[in-house]
Amino acid sequence: MRTLLRVLPFLLLTLDCLAQEAPADSMAHYKLESVVVTATRTPKDIEDVAVPTRILSAQELQSRGILRLTDALAELPGLTVNFDHGAGIQVQGFDADYTLILIDGEPVIGRTAGTLDLERLTVAGIERIEVVYGPSSSLYGSEALAGVINIITQKASAPLAATFSSRYGTHQTTDFAASLTASSDRAGIKALFNRYSSSGYDLNPDTFGSTTPSFVDYTADVRAHWDIEDRTKITLGGRLAWQDQDADFALINTPDPYKQTENQIDWNLHSELSLRFSSQIETIVTLYSATFSTETEQRNQVDQTQLFFDSIDQFYNKAEIQTNAYWSANHLTVAGAGFIEESLNGERYDGFKPNASSQFIYIQHEWLPSPSLDINVSGRFDAHESYASRLSPKLSLLYRPSSRLRFRFSAGSGFKAPAFRQLFLNFTNAAAGYTVLGSTQLESGIDRLNNEGAIDDVFIDPTNLQEIQAERSIAFNAGASINVLPNTDLTVGVFHNNVRDLIETQPVAQKSNGSFVYSYFNLNRVYTRGINLELSTSPLQWLKFSSGYQFLQARDRDVVDAINEGRVFGRTLNNRDYVISLTDYEGLLGRSPHSGTIRTVFTSPKQSISADIRGIWRSRYGYRDIDGNTIANLDEEFVPGYIVWNSTITKNWSIRSRRTLTAQFGIRNLFDVTKPSLIPSLPGRTFYTSLQLSL
Repeated sequence: MRTLLRVLPFLLLTLDCLAQEAPADSMAHYKLESVVVTATRTPKDIEDVAVPTRILSAQELQSRGILRLTDALAELPGLTVNFDHGAGIQVQGFDADYTLILIDGEPVIGRTAGTLDLERLTVAGIERIEVVYGPSSSLYGSEALAGVINIITQKASAPLAATFSSRYGTHQTTDFAASLTASSDRAGIKALFNRYSSSGYDLNPDTFGSTTPSFVDYTADVRAHWDIEDRTKITLGGRLAWQDQDADFALINTPDPYKQTENQIDWNLHSELSLRFSSQIETIVTLYSATFSTETEQRNQVDQTQLFFDSIDQFYNKAEIQTNAYWSANHLTVAGAGFIEESLNGERYDGFKPNASSQFIYIQHEWLPSPSLDINVSGRFDAHESYASRLSPKLSLLYRPSSRLRFRFSAGSGFKAPAFRQLFLNFTNAAAGYTVLGSTQLESGIDRLNNEGAIDDVFIDPTNLQEIQAERSIAFNAGASINVLPNTDLTVGVFHNNVRDLIETQPVAQKSNGSFVYSYFNLNRVYTRGINLELSTSPLQWLKFSSGYQFLQARDRDVVDAINEGRVFGRTLNNRDYVISLTDYEGLLGRSPHSGTIRTVFTSPKQSISADIRGIWRSRYGYRDIDGNTIANLDEEFVPGYIVWNSTITKNWSIRSRRTLTAQFGIRNLFDVTKPSLIPSLPGRTFYTSLQLSL
């Protein structure tokens, strides 16, 4: 791999020399107005991207009254927000840890049990959100097995501009944002500050403590660019976010009140140098560094004794070089390479500081053999010191038989590297007594517990186990976009993902206190498949309507085989056993077979007022196993289906030249849907009002 990295500069120089002979206007094909960059790592019109991709613009987010990334993604068809150690996004039936979250193309770190809490990320100051459905490991490596979500921040474009917004709502929820932009012909800077807070809420007043904690969240973001000359550009960016949480709770066996405090600090630095060697060759060099730190403490409020303390410090550094070669209007090559260094320091690692490094190289070639056909081939090689190297290829096709019809197809592989916790964790819960050991710590951990006399029985001999490997998938996506009428569009898509070596947790030993020792293994074979439908229409100038539907089937192949062989049984609440059939198996926990979104927008340009109403629907989904067969099959094991309606009314006033004032009133969860014990993240009906001044 190091040899490949040494060879890359010579490869880029060769591409430069060869491209010198290409036509001078070869880049014109790629200078398009409505572009995305995440799907192909180069600007491309969203209508001409072969993989399923969606855009959420800043204007659309503002009209919906969206504050955090959680709510922005929850209203997109085919995406589902689940709450497990924070708000995570589910794409094509995969859990949150299989989707890569980026800001300006660079990863956001700080996952807890695999979930990156989307509530940490404000949408203030962004230009758009790009969502790529399906595996993208051929360009982005690990964590992109299910897809990629890229937050694109606004660039400084006005000589001098400022925006101020404030919002107040139920549960003392407040949000304040201020941004300042200054730019000239060759340079610009944009600064953003955001404060977001809430007093939390309580859905169970009969028990001590609140359902969600009170918190205050701050974000400061600065982005600057400098065009040194026509062919040399520098971009610098920095983001700092910190959050404080407070929650009261009580233990089951004691009346004493306890308090939990949690503090998070998240910062990153991003620098980018863009060099245009000719009209056909450009090279981008990126340096990125990020840190995420969190501390959690629980104390008895009566005598101030400490019940629990945990801290984690995560560090991530990356250097990358990418070259784009625009050979002609019909050929584009993207090649890149880089290295990543990661480390972790935490109480849960018993003084051990996990660290790892990896190198990667990728290449993508796009060929337009005819005006109606676009062929894209890409591949990435990742070499990691903690697991086997991975090669991730992908093929995408786009066929345009007419201006009103597009067919898309893509086939590729994805992978997800084992997380530090799955490799190196060495944690014992003092209150509950159980122990969790990473795969590399399992043998020494069992020996230590045996020597301490803490083991009663060993289920699996750790000397017979192999080190866990990266999870891998083969995926297919196909679909069509049809302009049915001048103002009506229909999109149909199907997907199928096969996953092998899925990493699962299971007990390996029983301790003398009756609790278990757990570790991580490559066990399951999983598939997810489904159908997506989207319809948008504007029958009248003042009326827009859009809707989306997803059918999802997410199953464990081992469970399917066992059911087909008649080896899986269910048990009714009156203790009667019965054989489970495949129709009783609705799939992996937390997945709704049916989900959808709907939106209606009314606008009155003369009065500068708009109103919309939006619905988010989920069919029932399993959340627990009562009868011990590892699947949800009883009605009592499911969360019933529900639909949540949100609505906003927005009014704009023009004040002199470019100055505008925007007022908005909104209602979330219009019909007060609550399920306190099943969905504590659903707070019931809430109201808010906001003002925004743009100067």
